[in-house]
Amino acid sequence: MTTAHQVTVPNKLLPAFSNLSQAIYDIIVWKGGRGAAKSQALAAIGILESYIDDGVILCCREIQKSVSDSIYSMLVSYIEDKGLSKDFKVLNTSITNIKTGAEFIFAGLKSNITSIKSINKLRVVLVDEAENVSQNSWDILLPTPRYGAVRIYVVFNPRFEDDPTYQEFVAKSDERKLVIDIQYTDNPWFPPSLERQRQRDAKGDAGRYAWIWKGSFLQITEASILAKKLVTREFEVDESYGDPLIGIDWGFSNDPNAVTESYVKGNTLYIRNAAKKVGLELDDTAEWLIKHVPKIKQYTSRADNSRPETISKVKHDKDNPIPLIKGCKKWKGCVEDGIAQLQSFDEIVIHPDAEDCKAELTAYSFKKDKFDEITAIPLDLDNHFADSLRYGIEPHIGRGKKSVFDVVG
Repeated sequence: MTTAHQVTVPNKLLPAFSNLSQAIYDIIVWKGGRGAAKSQALAAIGILESYIDDGVILCCREIQKSVSDSIYSMLVSYIEDKGLSKDFKVLNTSITNIKTGAEFIFAGLKSNITSIKSINKLRVVLVDEAENVSQNSWDILLPTPRYGAVRIYVVFNPRFEDDPTYQEFVAKSDERKLVIDIQYTDNPWFPPSLERQRQRDAKGDAGRYAWIWKGSFLQITEASILAKKLVTREFEVDESYGDPLIGIDWGFSNDPNAVTESYVKGNTLYIRNAAKKVGLELDDTAEWLIKHVPKIKQYTSRADNSRPETISKVKHDKDNPIPLIKGCKKWKGCVEDGIAQLQSFDEIVIHPDAEDCKAELTAYSFKKDKFDEITAIPLDLDNHFADSLRYGIEPHIGRGKKSVFDVVG
């Protein structure tokens, strides 16, 4: 096996790997912005932990609808890259270290928290994208591992100061806790593709840049388009909400596919489900959409019509057809009309199950000109959930406008 000294991770994270033998810390926190190799290092330390004993290693996020939403692929890549395949049994939903019997299991905290409490021999917990974890999940999860040398790894990009994860692991001091602040500048393997993206972002809103790349709190500015409308609140959809408004924004290159299921009740927009994924294969798209928004099989959904081939593939998918999907309508000024409609709601209420969309919707902003004055032009950034919402609420946007695109049926 590889040792802690042989692991290729940023030097700033090495104290966490040394802790494997020294056992000084029970909780290890890695916080910071994009490009710091945090998730890759989480997979590496998980593999090393699996050689210690037969304890179960839980890989989790707050919302995880399938194993593809987890660090599973990173674990498999690490095993293959380090030539450790003979030591592991890799199945579709679990990974087992044959030498020790340690098993990796994958679960979403929100939907599996009760069953997680009963996991036998739970020793290590790897929490990725922990900025989304609720206080209820932490309250139940933290005392659950009790087997052997318990360690909990928390990886996140700070979002809001009052988020439970920040308050639990950064605001509170604890001598058994190691908190490491790591940024892209600490990653010697920071890829050129991310550097190009970082440079583009550096030319835009400074607050947004600091949140994404420096791990600073996300600030609501005057340039924010929807931030002041957003609230997180539990609600149960019943007949009074009417039919779901489902919208889909297709991903290109490094952009994610995004889907939202929303409802208009009174003058409030309710977001019940939302999900996004980068690098989603076309053949897997229909299944992914159904998994995150099950009602998409029974109700109309509206997708970006610039990808008619994707709409057709999803509509006629062999195993998971989505027969009622259609292309959205577009007209001159449709983006502005859609934004105006979103801004006209008294509130945009986000269900905790869909809270992953809150940060991006908060960051969605208008451009600034060379004099740092706000324009009426939306930035073509952080707009995947906003675009999917616009497509979904199309029936509520100013009617009578002629589409300049053919609607894909």
